[in-house]
Amino acid sequence: MHLKVQKRGGREYLSVVQNYRQDGKTRTRTVETIGYADSYADRFDDPVAHFRAYVDQLNERAALQQRPIELSFAHDDAIDDAIAPPARLGAAIALGCLDAIGVRGFFQARAGHEGFPAHAGRIFEMLAAERMMHATSKRESWTARESFPRRCAFSYEDLYAALPCFSREAQRLDEHIARTWRKVCGERDVGQAFLICGAYGFPVGGESERASIAVALDAEGVPLGYHERPGHLDSLAIREAVDAMRERIGANRFVVVAGGLRSVIPTMADLARDGSGFVLLQHDLGETPGLAEWVADGRGYRNMGAGVQGKSRVSERILPDGSAQPVREVVLRGGGYALRQGRAVLISSETDLSTTAIVQLFRELWRQAEPFQPLEADFSSMPSPVASDDHIRAHFALCYAAFFALRVLRRKAGWRHNAADTADALLRMEGVHLQQNYYLFNYRNDVTDDIEDALGIPPARRLRTQSELRSVPSAVRRALVG
Repeated sequence: MHLKVQKRGGREYLSVVQNYRQDGKTRTRTVETIGYADSYADRFDDPVAHFRAYVDQLNERAALQQRPIELSFAHDDAIDDAIAPPARLGAAIALGCLDAIGVRGFFQARAGHEGFPAHAGRIFEMLAAERMMHATSKRESWTARESFPRRCAFSYEDLYAALPCFSREAQRLDEHIARTWRKVCGERDVGQAFLICGAYGFPVGGESERASIAVALDAEGVPLGYHERPGHLDSLAIREAVDAMRERIGANRFVVVAGGLRSVIPTMADLARDGSGFVLLQHDLGETPGLAEWVADGRGYRNMGAGVQGKSRVSERILPDGSAQPVREVVLRGGGYALRQGRAVLISSETDLSTTAIVQLFRELWRQAEPFQPLEADFSSMPSPVASDDHIRAHFALCYAAFFALRVLRRKAGWRHNAADTADALLRMEGVHLQQNYYLFNYRNDVTDDIEDALGIPPARRLRTQSELRSVPSAVRRALVG
């Protein structure tokens, strides 16, 4: 490792970098970002010299760590009754991502205030980090709290008692996350935003209570904010979401992506009136004359990979006011698209986009669905009562933070891997205790390598210590915020 000094606008910008070999070429990766040298002038006489000495210390420490580690076990050594919890590197990375988008700062600033339970911030961190990796019940998350990278000294009852706080603060947290990320990446282009709309059923009181959520994404795919409301997803719910998010983020135009609509014509007409676009899943083919026959006609289908066949055409839809709306119709069959009678039919106003591009937009709806999916166990056996609207609003707040953090991680890794593969990799990055303070990790693939490389974490290390793992969240945060 060495100190890299770059000239930026007449100032010296410092970072710790490391050279490595890949494909026969020497490449450089950033280990730690320090910042402008003159910002440390009040602490060090010569900041550059100070940080060169700091890098020398890092290299000396690294050299010591390279010494062989000897661990010994008797042949008949028995497993200790007090089994140490696993060391969860993936959870530490997830926690660092949540720190980077401002979750920890939000709750720290309010700790001790009226209406904020003592452990509210830690409870939110734990539940959101788990949601980043997989959809798991609150009890399962609480049961595994000893393996969480930060201390979780709260009861199961405390966890549910914090949900009304999350509900009450949901909008302020959303706005805080948006401000935090804006400080990282600057003002974001919102000339056009994508609005991913989904509806979910919550098992409340033995019945299913419906609620919908719309998440706005920028052109890069990073969230801008969200809007939730009770009830089914319909044209009214979508209109309310568009209006609310336009007021929030000032987007000139939205492209709405939605499924689960009983009828697509009202939504198309409503969006067309203000120049917004759409990618909609059409369940009822009878709404459109000739559509069912075209879908059933085997001509024109081509292989799209993964056992999926598809075809598309540009046509016109006649709206209730008599105007004609140009649309691209896309039909998919086979593979994972057996949503209804073995096929899925998409209708989009974005006629200039290719079939593949429209399918990719609709996949955003699927990618939203997994982290937002409610679990019956969370609503059916609560240790303390929580009003259903508070519970649903808190659920969406937790899931949105997890969704945002996972997006930020994928962005840092160059969007090379989808959400499911990234989440699964984090879940599998787990080590078992050996002896002393050492943990053995034995899972590695190209996703884990890319995550660790993007975050400046030494990749594929077989042995790690607890102190190394405790430093991961802060290292991840530095890597993400720059």
